[in-house]
Amino acid sequence: MLSTRSSSASLTTTASHSFGVGVRLIISAMLALLLIGAQLVLSPGTSHGVGQPGEKQEKVYETPADLGDEAKPPQPVGTSWLVGDLDTGEVQAAHDIDKKHAPASTIKLLTALALVDVLDDPKQKVEAEFEDMEIDGTKVGLMQKNEYTVDLLFHAMLMSSANDAANALGRAAGGQEKAVALMNKKAEELGMTNTHAANTSGLDDTKQHMTASDMMKLAWAVCENDYLMDVISTETYKFPGGKNPDTKEKFKGYEIQNHTKIVGQIDGGLGLKNGFTRQAKGAYIAVAERDGHRVVSTMLGIDNNSRQAAVDLLEWDFAQKDPKSLQTVPVGQSMTPSADATASESGSDASGADAASVGTEMDSGDGGEATESKASAKILGVSNETLLPVGMLVVAAALLITALIILLSLRRGKTFR
Repeated sequence: MLSTRSSSASLTTTASHSFGVGVRLIISAMLALLLIGAQLVLSPGTSHGVGQPGEKQEKVYETPADLGDEAKPPQPVGTSWLVGDLDTGEVQAAHDIDKKHAPASTIKLLTALALVDVLDDPKQKVEAEFEDMEIDGTKVGLMQKNEYTVDLLFHAMLMSSANDAANALGRAAGGQEKAVALMNKKAEELGMTNTHAANTSGLDDTKQHMTASDMMKLAWAVCENDYLMDVISTETYKFPGGKNPDTKEKFKGYEIQNHTKIVGQIDGGLGLKNGFTRQAKGAYIAVAERDGHRVVSTMLGIDNNSRQAAVDLLEWDFAQKDPKSLQTVPVGQSMTPSADATASESGSDASGADAASVGTEMDSGDGGEATESKASAKILGVSNETLLPVGMLVVAAALLITALIILLSLRRGKTFR
């Protein structure tokens, strides 16, 4: 009898001890989970969408200390760019200029060039519709059932990058489908062989793309159109008031500004167009003229400071007394580049830095930003920097589950006894 009681007491003591161990295991696992989770959340490489150390987007473009004669050209941070003589098409510095990429609102220059011949009466009235008002992105504030002149719509689209104005112009030209067809026809006429338009505004679309070299051809054509250049060179414009068709309330007009910030802000600036979407990143076409010499800079997929980079490229090019020509982009004529055109040079910058060859073009299937190899390797979407803490998190979770199973088993055993 004494032996039985002793054995029972021993079992109870053992169970209690095991139960205590299980509880301690659970507490330890929970603490580990909390600590590792805090490390993942507070880690500089994973917080708030900031890229991992070594990723390209962490590099911030800064103006070089020297933009003078024989200085190395600026190096914009992004997918592709060039700077060169707009009149001859000679390119002095470049990077991957035939890589297809989403153009953002720079496509509006093609919209304008394609529709200006169809909408050739600046005084023509266009009644705004609700579809203009509900379009995504930047808008000038068109109000449905109010009328606006074609001239005003061109100013709003090219100065303020207004998507509602671009949509209204497309409707006035016969509808969005017809407008896009006109845009692609115009691109073909200009020899823009790596360009395809899918809408009039530049909003991201899987089928819409352009290249830095095609942007140079587009810039030349726009600069040859006196009416469009008159619009583009406008710094401020009075947008008229109107009346709300539902409330009948009248609203006052207001002033709109030129978003590209080239005209009137840099020496000899002629302007042209900027653009940005989250997918396309920054896009820019900037042109300036000094002493009868026109220089253009174009860029796609720029991570940051796209305007400053575009201006710096212009300043650098103007400063070169005897700039070396990397290749010539055929501006001012319709032609398809030959297969052995000087593609290799356009993939490198004037400083001789290595770059991918032009022959490797981004497929237009995704229509978005060109993805580049990341310096920080990833396994199943997790970078090397977070691989260890993630592994520890998995182990801690497994430990917690094991402890819970042990604890439940002990509780069941105790209940059955």
